Amino acid sequence: MSLHILKERYEIVRQLAKKTGIKTLLARDLKTDELVVVKLLTFNSEVSWEELKLFEREVNTLRNLSFSAIPSYIDFFEVALPDKKGLALVQTYIEADSLEQQVENRGIFNEEEVKQLAKSVLKILVYLQERNPSVIHRNIKPSNILLTNRSGNNIGDVFLIDFGTVQTLASTEEESSTIVGTYGYMAPEQFAGRAAAASDLYGLGATLIYLLTGKSPLYLSQEEEIIELEQIKNCSGEFSEWLNKLLEPSQNKRFKSAAKALKSLENLSSTTLSNYSQSFSKKVLITKSANAIEILTPCQKNVDSSMAHFLVTSYVGIFYGIFSTPLVASLENIFQSIVLSYGFIHPYSLAGLSILVASLYLYVNIWLKIIINILFISFGKNKLKIDDKRVYFTYKLLGLEYRYRPSIPRHAIIKLDSNQGKIAEVVIWLGIHKYGFGKGFLNSNQAAWLSRELSNWLGAKTNY
Repeated sequence: MSLHILKERYEIVRQLAKKTGIKTLLARDLKTDELVVVKLLTFNSEVSWEELKLFEREVNTLRNLSFSAIPSYIDFFEVALPDKKGLALVQTYIEADSLEQQVENRGIFNEEEVKQLAKSVLKILVYLQERNPSVIHRNIKPSNILLTNRSGNNIGDVFLIDFGTVQTLASTEEESSTIVGTYGYMAPEQFAGRAAAASDLYGLGATLIYLLTGKSPLYLSQEEEIIELEQIKNCSGEFSEWLNKLLEPSQNKRFKSAAKALKSLENLSSTTLSNYSQSFSKKVLITKSANAIEILTPCQKNVDSSMAHFLVTSYVGIFYGIFSTPLVASLENIFQSIVLSYGFIHPYSLAGLSILVASLYLYVNIWLKIIINILFISFGKNKLKIDDKRVYFTYKLLGLEYRYRPSIPRHAIIKLDSNQGKIAEVVIWLGIHKYGFGKGFLNSNQAAWLSRELSNWLGAKTNY
């Protein structure tokens, strides 16, 4: 048997990774013509008894797992070469980038993306922890989580790999001295050779920090082993509190299980949306489809005067359209009375009639302006619509719409901001120009949330 083809079935394509005594190889299964991963442990002086035990445990664990987000066990066999012997584990190959590669290639994640990813990983951990006995991964980190099919609207498909440090709760009572994991992502209790379900939650929390910052937690400020999340700018207060509970140095203060952490995160999301709903969903309405997104917000005080003129003129026209017939009839009766009384049109009566008509017009015009200003404050809406091709800006009031600036091509959008200065607002940069909305009724968290909603739909990078 040569190293080029193992078991006369697995043709080696290339090496994926290597560490002491273990090579991870990409191979082609000649039986199925599919790519697979072969983890090859060769017996030599570098391989310890502990590493052999971990390898066998990985084989036994994968053999008994069946979950779409975890590599599937395919084969296990001994390797006998002229100069050495070893063991080979064959598992399915997942063609995807790790979170580490994603950050390097595309930059940091925003909070909404991190929440989606956290839910996906927690579902995997729930499956592992509900096994009998429970399975602890012990090495949750960015390079061991793969992501594929990521788009602007969706985080994509998430996979957890590398079960080389796996442990079951049944074995934790027998072993208390093995230290495995990666610095920065290891829970404090793992340094003492102990691990529990909450240990994987710590690793997940540290991974999420990396996604938000692009830095290993080792390089972030810490106070008594607690990572100071205040330094993470693109993270809301509610989510920071949830992360803090994952990253508690004491495992007794963390969530007891992935299921509880997942439930808390889902409640956090719904609570946050509920709070937003109570505070401003009546003010902000988002309508999304595959082809368009519309955001309705209250009109701001500095409404374009041309728009007000347009609506006043429209409503005056409507008024006269409705009341013109009875009004003209009344004026004709007055005119006839004057003729019958005087036998001619008295100059003063004609002047009075003209003044009456002009006063009536001005009266209606002025009161309509006053009413419309009140309606703007109470019911007016600023409408932003983006479809596949263009961006539209309109005002809406009582069924009428006025486009107050020309539409522009969608590709003119270069970035989004959630301005968190003295007055929070969402800003869309259109080339060298910017368009802001939400000023005066959004707080900084709401502006950041609304910006993320728009950014996720557009698939654009958001600047927080």
